[in-house]
Amino acid sequence: MDSLTRTLPASWYCSSPLYQLERRAVFMKAWYLLGPVTRFSVVGEKVGYEIAQVSLSVLRVSKDPRDIKVFNESTHQEITSYLTETGLLFSTISEEAPSFDEFYADLKPLINTVDFTKRPHRRSIKYEGRFNWKTMVDGYQECLHCQYTHPSFSVFYPPTFYSVFNHKNFSQHIADPKKPDDGLFLYFFPNCTLNVYGGGMSSFRVCPTEKPGITRMEFDYYHMETGEKFEEYFKFVRQVAMEDFELCEKAQENLERGIYAEGILNPDKETGVAFYQQRVLDLVCEQHDAETSRHDSHSPESGNDRNIVASQLVDPASSLFLSAKDFTYAMAPFAETPILSFYRHSPIEVSKEADLLDGWWTSDYLYSLERRAIFSKTWICITHRSRFTKPGDYISLELAGFPILIILGKDHVVRAFHNVCRHRAYTVTKKPHGSSLVLGCRYHGWSYDTKGSLVKAPQFDGIEGFNKSENGLFKIKTCTDRAGFVHINLDAGDYTHVPELEDLLGFANDHGIGPKNSWLLGWESVGAFNWKTVGASDRTGIGTEGPSAMGASIMEHIIFMFRRAPINLGSSKTLYLAPSTMLFAFPKANIWVSCTILPVSATQCTLKCDVFTMKTAIIEDADVEALKIFITTHIHALEQHFDELKDVRPTDEPSLLPYLKAHLKLERLAGREIFPGRKEEGRSESFCKAEKICKELDQLAAAGAGVTSGAGGLEW
Repeated sequence: MDSLTRTLPASWYCSSPLYQLERRAVFMKAWYLLGPVTRFSVVGEKVGYEIAQVSLSVLRVSKDPRDIKVFNESTHQEITSYLTETGLLFSTISEEAPSFDEFYADLKPLINTVDFTKRPHRRSIKYEGRFNWKTMVDGYQECLHCQYTHPSFSVFYPPTFYSVFNHKNFSQHIADPKKPDDGLFLYFFPNCTLNVYGGGMSSFRVCPTEKPGITRMEFDYYHMETGEKFEEYFKFVRQVAMEDFELCEKAQENLERGIYAEGILNPDKETGVAFYQQRVLDLVCEQHDAETSRHDSHSPESGNDRNIVASQLVDPASSLFLSAKDFTYAMAPFAETPILSFYRHSPIEVSKEADLLDGWWTSDYLYSLERRAIFSKTWICITHRSRFTKPGDYISLELAGFPILIILGKDHVVRAFHNVCRHRAYTVTKKPHGSSLVLGCRYHGWSYDTKGSLVKAPQFDGIEGFNKSENGLFKIKTCTDRAGFVHINLDAGDYTHVPELEDLLGFANDHGIGPKNSWLLGWESVGAFNWKTVGASDRTGIGTEGPSAMGASIMEHIIFMFRRAPINLGSSKTLYLAPSTMLFAFPKANIWVSCTILPVSATQCTLKCDVFTMKTAIIEDADVEALKIFITTHIHALEQHFDELKDVRPTDEPSLLPYLKAHLKLERLAGREIFPGRKEEGRSESFCKAEKICKELDQLAAAGAGVTSGAGGLEW
């Protein structure tokens, strides 16, 4: 078996300026399958298309099935098209494309084996998906995932025999050559497919939009039969299509989150993915080099003096919310690795940046920066040890867009991982909680144990350079303190700082909170407020009053509401743990509640609430209702407070501001966004080339630089 192949970087699927270059390098120079002649059966009727923001119309001119023309809807001029002998219509979108025979050399013998005039058009649908066009093409170009994602399809076409044969601008998929009706499965570079089997046929186009994370899917369905037979076929193919749709959206989410950098490709079963990733890269680089040379433009400075690695610079955000004391004594033996003492960094001088105080409560830009500068570097009290009863118990959640998996190992150590498969960026578990000693990814069947180690990677055994021990889930720094609270820090650097515990341990000691408490129940609520609202009156120094200053009348009203309930919510005690955890203790009821604020956007949060007891107890339905109303009242107070704050610019400098500016300075020096949680691994030559071109394009876009292409006056 061949040696290991790696994917292109996640940035290749997320860059806005990259698509404009792809448009010129790839789409303007390609041919596109529009459909068989049966798609254009009505004389005088126009059928519209849009490919790479170029609008086309196909017109059946006369009763002669071959009398078909394609027009550019903007210029109303006829454009070059080609109708094959067996009835397939292809078209260009610009005069830059080569001839059909040059572009699709060796294609005719394949498509001449099927008479495409025998399958009438039955139905067309289109919709948009939240993924990059290349994400969908990657999925189509391999069937390694079929047995896990498409069980109905695998019954007819077992992936064991499935192979992809690549040509310059098209691929042939062969499912099982031993079957008399193996079907005809073709991918036409860059974005069209043709799938013929039995009496049915489908074709779809993967149409990029100007947003890198949004793609329009267009499907055409054909069949020899009508009625129930067609509907049965249609139901089957739509199920496969929607399964792929869900895979692509989830994988794209993880590509955009800033944790996943590159994946691994099977050199035998994923050759189609590798071949066309390289094809797009080569064309884009060729176009980029030609344009920069033509306009006497040089790449932005990228010498060693500008390649700043965040971990090599003094960064005050790494010590945010940390104590200057040695808290080694406070860490219980549950921690997987020793937690060392540390000393707080000295303040550093930061450069003057854009005024981040504007939109302090509502800015999407600021929230994106907070994800990298705060939530990627800060110790966060995320859950409690008693949430996990037996090995394999796990919870999954999203913290400021970062998917996190927390699981109890066989050695009774709680560990946290990024909930992203190392193979192709799919989410490992989508359940909010469960119990399993082995967690399997349903994209390609990779499986991991409770320590995050890779235990199964189908079709990868024996591949040169592949080592299971090097492909486990990405670990997140995790420690459990003496009171049983579990803390995580997404920073992948070699920091040994510990979370601040003095107030927390004091609170736990006062209220009997410990690792042997019992979890009773949990739920999630949604709040319309900025996450910083929670600590607005706390020592974070934002400088405004928060919900902790809630009027006594509200609390009295709560107590009045539940004075007849079995649970006593009076005399509650509250502790806020920056940046996103609230604890409520109810001494008279022997219970306490952990409420973790999980930012979703600049103006919305999910609150993950868990109820624990210090003693063995059974909680009644009335008690649960009382607790939920108690938390809901706090959420409403936060929402009200946010409404008062959202249009107000802080008058005093918030304590978070220096950390945001410091991280922003690192990014300006590096010329890119820095995600501290991303693991820096070995990079292939293609990876580095793709990453470099994305960085250059992003820098040009940020600087407002324009480079005009030689044809068509396009600018980027």
